[in-house]
Amino acid sequence: MIRSPLQRQLISGTNREYFFVGSLTRPPALSESVLFTVRFREKGGEWQWINDHSSHKDGEICFQNLGPISSHLSAFLQDFDGVLQMESLVHDSILTKKSPEMSLWTLTTPIEAARQQQSAFRCIKLGLPKSIIRWFALVRICRPWLAPRQGNGQFSLSEDAILASFIRYDGLHLVLLAISLDDVLSVFKSDEKGNIIVFSRNDSPTQGKIRVVIAVAKTFEAANAAVFQYARTILGTADNALREEQRELMARSLANVDPLTLEEWHDSFTYCTWNGLGLNLDEERILEALKTLKKNGLKITNLIIDDNWQSLDSYGHSAHDRRWTDFEANKAGFPKGLKNTVKKIRDGNPHIQYVAVWHGMFGYWGGTSPSGDIAKRYKTRQVKMQENGFESVNSMTVVDAEDAYQIYEDFYKFLTDAGINSVKADTQFFVEHLDNAEDRRRFITTYQNAWTLAAVKHFGLKVISSMSLPPQFIFYSHLPPNKPCYAVRNSDDFFPNEPSSHTWHIFCNAHVSVLTQHLNMLPDWDMFQTNHVWSGFHAAARCLSGGPIYFTDEPGKHDLSLIYQMTAKTATSRIILRPGVGKTTQVYAGHLEPVLCKIGTSWSPEGIAGSVILGVFNVGQHSLSELFALGAFPEIQPDQAYVIRAHTTGEISRRVMLHDDAPAILLNLPEWGYEILTAFPLLSLPIRSVATTAPTAAVQAMEIAILGLLHKITGVAAVRKTEIKLLGDDEPAPELEIEITLKALGILGIYIHLPSASPPPKPTVHVSNNVPIPSQFITFNPETSVMEIDLEGAWEDLDRKKNGKDGEWKWPLVVEVRWFG
Repeated sequence: MIRSPLQRQLISGTNREYFFVGSLTRPPALSESVLFTVRFREKGGEWQWINDHSSHKDGEICFQNLGPISSHLSAFLQDFDGVLQMESLVHDSILTKKSPEMSLWTLTTPIEAARQQQSAFRCIKLGLPKSIIRWFALVRICRPWLAPRQGNGQFSLSEDAILASFIRYDGLHLVLLAISLDDVLSVFKSDEKGNIIVFSRNDSPTQGKIRVVIAVAKTFEAANAAVFQYARTILGTADNALREEQRELMARSLANVDPLTLEEWHDSFTYCTWNGLGLNLDEERILEALKTLKKNGLKITNLIIDDNWQSLDSYGHSAHDRRWTDFEANKAGFPKGLKNTVKKIRDGNPHIQYVAVWHGMFGYWGGTSPSGDIAKRYKTRQVKMQENGFESVNSMTVVDAEDAYQIYEDFYKFLTDAGINSVKADTQFFVEHLDNAEDRRRFITTYQNAWTLAAVKHFGLKVISSMSLPPQFIFYSHLPPNKPCYAVRNSDDFFPNEPSSHTWHIFCNAHVSVLTQHLNMLPDWDMFQTNHVWSGFHAAARCLSGGPIYFTDEPGKHDLSLIYQMTAKTATSRIILRPGVGKTTQVYAGHLEPVLCKIGTSWSPEGIAGSVILGVFNVGQHSLSELFALGAFPEIQPDQAYVIRAHTTGEISRRVMLHDDAPAILLNLPEWGYEILTAFPLLSLPIRSVATTAPTAAVQAMEIAILGLLHKITGVAAVRKTEIKLLGDDEPAPELEIEITLKALGILGIYIHLPSASPPPKPTVHVSNNVPIPSQFITFNPETSVMEIDLEGAWEDLDRKKNGKDGEWKWPLVVEVRWFG
């Protein structure tokens, strides 16, 4: 039955708009979902079907299974192949004990040994997933990169997948993960009937093992987390491929990694030369670009010198044909060598702390030149490449696996001696692109070990690993609990001149992050340009990613307003504000479906409940509108009240809770439109009415929320710690004290809702060392109930009075706010 229309309370807009709430009786059988549509009419007009006026199809409702989840895999897979050995972990696994509303299985079967240069292959039918409505998979769209695929009904893949998920009529989620370990690569395929096929390759001269982990749970996130957590237990802490002395070296090197400087490196706003300066890279263009950045007020902390600085031969016509000859930079662009260029960069830009250079896993796109200095110093090998891969070449000269440790040790020592203190190591998938079984088992893990050890030793993990998401990297370098965490490119490149790539780039990265969130890595969504038609779209997504942010503007072409929304000022630099890893909240919705793409993440400062961030992006080709309840936000606490703030408008919702009938938000987004919504937890404090001093005044509740830095896309992530105290709450005029520790400067926002309609008195505000903030920097907006404290304005005012000195502020910045004292 449809209830009477109710007036909406909007987060944006001034029109009177209405929503309708209906109820459905739960069907006695859960053998199918319930389809629905909408019929409407204007006053006095004819009834019309909404499907005739939009691209929307019928809606679909799944009623969640209320009973226990079956521990029999046959309840979920039909025609299961008996050659697979199945182990149910429902009673043995710590995962299922922690979450009894889950079933978990492992499937294993042997695969025969490789024969000399020929790998062994095996194809096994897992079975047909039962009662499915929609499916989602992460596929190998090409050798180095993963991408999402979705569908309705029958499972159908055109590329190999490593993760697959199915939502059923009963609301349960079936998630499968193919594990690649010990020289055995496994992926999922499909057949013409929709069966799940496991396809495996063994490069080892001994018999291998095919492994698949399967979970069923009431949410995708629960089942997805379970398969990765159990995969990590399979890998264990032993690492047989690392020799004992190398394992000890890794442990000693990791002990020298400074977490604080690593965090500073990840948080720094970084300039990359790739799109901004292009292929014609030389010392002069780099130095001129840095002068232009400074002229525009952009004092970067990190600089990445991307492709085309190296010494290469002239073999072939494209970059993919050219080959690495020497450690030193090319003489045409860097006539006095790399060290001289780095010295000039640092002398002219003392604010730059880290200078990184790009290189390929085998040196360059075409490998190593057989006639260069490197080939004279290290053993080389001609390797055969697979024909169906990323590279167009059939063979390549590379430094042999036998010398992999030595060349990385020597190369990175050369770089550090030249003043380089970070690297971007690209084309890492090349070792998996090899064709012969012997080459694959010698190179794949050896090169991963050699690079990781050198990166830890020489750069303290201040590195970027790119094109390193083949399955053998995921399960060997990124998932094991004893491997280090560093920045890893999450998906394919930013292509500024390809209009169709921009929405796909955001959509793809958001979906790949449902996998990479479980790895030892910070997801890097690639560089982008701030002065671009899609710049705001990309900037908002990068801020939600949880990873580093790099810009690659052409010199002098910058959107300073956007940069200020992405970054915040500290005493010495400008940093980004990283929340947790951002990922899609709707894995089954396809890229071109008429729904908004939603990216969820969170931030939990010490001392208070965490805030939840939901980025909403229109990746379609038409304007879209959606109603949002609080349940659309991930990680919402069921008994917690929130207020929701929209970044682009600054408007704040009413008080909302998870089980409210009314939706909290209506968003209307044009093509390319986006909005960042943050749900802030409310803290309720009992106080006596401030309208009277009578001791018998009624005790009422004041609600507050710490909003972080306003006008920043992820400003809540600037808050490190919060302490809230209500002193003398039984007194007529109690004192409220809030102590907030911040990472950076900006306008600090505090939401304050009082029982009375009158605004709160202006507080006293002090920063570290008890330095007062002048009252002109403190305002209250009665429309949003937000107290604004302009810390950056106060800092700059003090800086002017102190003639450029730091004044008396102490870092990290602690802000003390007091009312009613």
